[in-house]
Amino acid sequence: MVEILTASKAAIKSYATAISLAADLFTTGTPVSEVALGMAKHFLPNVTIFTLGSTTTFPDTKFAASQIENLLRQYTRSGLGTDIRLERSRVEVLSSQSSICWITWKIFPRNTKEEEEEDEDGCGEGKTPSKKPWTFTLVYGFRLVQPQNRPPGSGGLDGGWEWANGDDEFEKLGENWPAFFQAAA
Repeated sequence: MVEILTASKAAIKSYATAISLAADLFTTGTPVSEVALGMAKHFLPNVTIFTLGSTTTFPDTKFAASQIENLLRQYTRSGLGTDIRLERSRVEVLSSQSSICWITWKIFPRNTKEEEEEDEDGCGEGKTPSKKPWTFTLVYGFRLVQPQNRPPGSGGLDGGWEWANGDDEFEKLGENWPAFFQAAA
């Protein structure tokens, strides 16, 4: 039987690897749908995402991938880019089947020549976006899933995220890169 702490740490490592594939997403020609699917495989069916008082449920991997793809495109449209890296993580075991994972990510804004030359970069209220990297912490609920109960396409993981809280990501986007919200589709 898989131990929950080991499975949780493996999921964090795998998810960080999937996210790292987005680092130069729109300059390397990697299909955004492939990167999104790699990330979506870490979410269990009916995962609930909590963000600043709103909730979203991803009924399956296909829906999760489409939502993640939209988010990656929004990061790019805003000029921020998708270079997001694992900074640190911490796992607290709740039971033999579940844990809470705090994952701190570091985002490295794109610094293109065009952005540097523009006087008004669309960030709103005259605020210039931060060119310096910043961190944000997301909290994930990890659930161990027995092999016979794993959803198709789970990528061989021993479980996945059954919920996540994205408040800090969106608060930090508002503080550091307001154009992100103007880039919504």
